[in-house]
Amino acid sequence: MKLKNDFASFIFGNGCMACHRSGLPLDPWLCPDCQKELIRLAQAPRRPRPDVFCLYAMTPLTKELVHRLKYGNMSGLARYLVEMAFSETESREIFREWGRRLAFIPVPLHPARMRERGYNQAEKLAQALAACVGGVVVPALERKTFRVSQTKLSKSGRADNVAGAFVWNRRCRFPNFHIPVIVDDVFTTGATTSACLYALEKKNLAGFAKVCTLMNEESATAKADFAADSAMEWNF
Repeated sequence: MKLKNDFASFIFGNGCMACHRSGLPLDPWLCPDCQKELIRLAQAPRRPRPDVFCLYAMTPLTKELVHRLKYGNMSGLARYLVEMAFSETESREIFREWGRRLAFIPVPLHPARMRERGYNQAEKLAQALAACVGGVVVPALERKTFRVSQTKLSKSGRADNVAGAFVWNRRCRFPNFHIPVIVDDVFTTGATTSACLYALEKKNLAGFAKVCTLMNEESATAKADFAADSAMEWNF
C-alpha cells in the first residue's frame, strides 16, 4: 500500500482526486474521508428504471471522478469505481438477479472521439464489470454518427442527438444464452441507452436487455435540492 501511495504522490502531488486536499494518505485515488463517502454511496445504488442499475448517485464526489475518467486520461478509475461498488452487497445482489451469463456491451465512441480521448470509458467499465461479476465484453454496437456532447442538452435534445446513432456491429457474434447489458458512464434521460436498445431490436435482444452505468444523474429539481444540502455538507 505504501508503494501505491508513493506512486500516487509522485503523479498527482499527493492530492485527493475528489477534494484535492494534499498531504493525506491515498488509496491511491482518494483520501480517507472521500473513500468513506464513496463507500457510503455504493451502499445505496440507484434503479431509475426496473432494468437500469446505476452504481452511484450523482454527487460532487462521483461527478468529479467520472469527469476525470472521461476527460482526465485516468482510465484506471473505471476499475477502481466498479470494485468499490462491488465491495458492497447491494450491487452484487442486483447482478445475481440478472444471472450468470452476462454480455457487457459498451456504448461505443465515434472514431473521432476515440482518437481524441485515447480510450472508451464505457469499454473500460465493461471490462471492470466482467472482471468483478463474470461475463464477457461484447463490442456489439458501432456509432455511425458524430453528434454534440449530451451534457448540455435537454431531454428532447438528447433523444434527437442520438436517434439512429448506433448500429449492430456486423463483425460481432453475440454469445448464445447471454443477457445483454449495455454499459455507459452516466444515465440521465435514457436517450443514449434507448438508442442502443433500438439497435439491439434487430437482433431480438432488446426485450431482455439490461443497462448498467456508473452514475445516475437526477432531475433538475432533485439536483437543486441536493445543491442546497451539499452547500452545508461539502467543502469542495
